[in-house]
Amino acid sequence: MAENERHNTATGGKFRSREAIELVEKVTSYLNTSLDDAVIALFVDEMAYQHRTLQQNFTRMCVAWLEHLGTKAEGQYDLRNGASVMLGREFIEKIPPEKRHLPTV
Repeated sequence: MAENERHNTATGGKFRSREAIELVEKVTSYLNTSLDDAVIALFVDEMAYQHRTLQQNFTRMCVAWLEHLGTKAEGQYDLRNGASVMLGREFIEKIPPEKRHLPTV
């Protein structure tokens, strides 16, 4: 199976696009550098200059990521991402789905 045809169960079995794979690789490459609070603050500052619709869409993506993490079962995470999974679970438990929805305007 070609790399751009990897199965994605989160989208009901649709295949992932090459564009999504490239974006993930770019983001993870950035995250794999010495990521500290200062670097995160620089990213946040740059994102704040983006168009407001793009800011909303970025937040939608972050919400989707937290929801995904919050559904991880025992054995699907370890100490490296356990705090993220716990945050995702708390996010799901405390914020109802209708309040997590962010529209595209």
